[in-house]
Amino acid sequence: MSELAAQMLEACRRGEAAAFRALVEHYQDRVFALCAALGGADAEDLAQETFMRVHRSIGGFDPRGPARLSTWVLTIARRLCADRARGARLRVEVPLGNRDAAGESDAREPLDLVDRARLRERLRLAIGALPEEQRLVVALREWDGLSYEEIAALERVPIGTVRSRLSRAREALREALGAPVEEASHAAD
Repeated sequence: MSELAAQMLEACRRGEAAAFRALVEHYQDRVFALCAALGGADAEDLAQETFMRVHRSIGGFDPRGPARLSTWVLTIARRLCADRARGARLRVEVPLGNRDAAGESDAREPLDLVDRARLRERLRLAIGALPEEQRLVVALREWDGLSYEEIAALERVPIGTVRSRLSRAREALREALGAPVEEASHAAD
């Protein structure tokens, strides 16, 4: 995940509204994807609350500290989702969209669309059945493209824990779907 420019971050810390709008635009897709993975139907509300908390706390963020801004923002989102989930089963919405990996639209044969819709629903249910810690690493790795090191820093766990959670999640998805699950980034692993 690319970082917000240092000048823009400083403008945010000074309370400049235009700079904060730029921060929101820069991180909104990743925050929403994480909130969708962990908060389901409440994703929009959770993402909005995340940015309200970021706005209130940005003055205290130290860019020279151990956390990058992206990690700090995603940590706020993750903790908010965890707080909301306590005592309730999470509903998961998978943000797969209507475009394939090459950016092509779904304007294909009707049977292809039905098959894709069925696969989306099976995947949504399979991801929803994963333990929260596994859902989180799938979202951070596969949707946000974070490295194992970034996920470990975000979760405050060893890299080996991230690897094992992701491995267990992928295996559970393979079993639930009855077919191989694409592992998009073998080379980076």
